[in-house]
Amino acid sequence: MIGPGTTIRGNIAGEEDLVVEGRVEGAVRLTKDLTVAEGATVEAEVEARAVRVGGRFAGTLDAGDSLVVEAGAVFVGDVKTPRLQIADGAHFKGKVDMDFELPGETKKRDDRRR
Repeated sequence: MIGPGTTIRGNIAGEEDLVVEGRVEGAVRLTKDLTVAEGATVEAEVEARAVRVGGRFAGTLDAGDSLVVEAGAVFVGDVKTPRLQIADGAHFKGKVDMDFELPGETKKRDDRRR
């Protein structure tokens, strides 16, 4: 946990869940979950399994499982995730890539043989 009143600038990497109650600036790479608590700020490039934003987030996000933006939270940036939930009262500005295929559709690939 990064407590209230604590600011981290730089890179964070880990294999545990991380709860931010303070401020993080830089890059965050987690194999598990990230929670940005109410009152917290994360300005970073983030990769994590699941992300829950209750405070402020600015940057780019690759959430392998899901992103939840809670009521009153602010999310500014681009996100790639298969599941997205934005609560009523949340603020969201950015691009979303859910990287999915419609039924019967296949991803384009180059099948040419040389």
